[in-house]
Amino acid sequence: MALENLEQLETRINQLLERHERIKKEKELAEKRLQQKESEWHQLRGRIRQYERERGEIREKLEKILGHFERLDLP
Repeated sequence: MALENLEQLETRINQLLERHERIKKEKELAEKRLQQKESEWHQLRGRIRQYERERGEIREKLEKILGHFERLDLP
């Protein structure tokens, strides 16, 4: 009886260890995915800033061009 109980205990401990390892690997994978997503987010945020700067530059140039037309005093 005692031997059977020890074998059952050993089996349960092995199952717990396997589950622990599986969960640990899943956690590591999730952390890597999170790091990748954070990196992608930072890259996209940088692109947005670049596009916003370019939009501002384009707006300034268009306003300058429109100012030239206004000074032409066309009928």
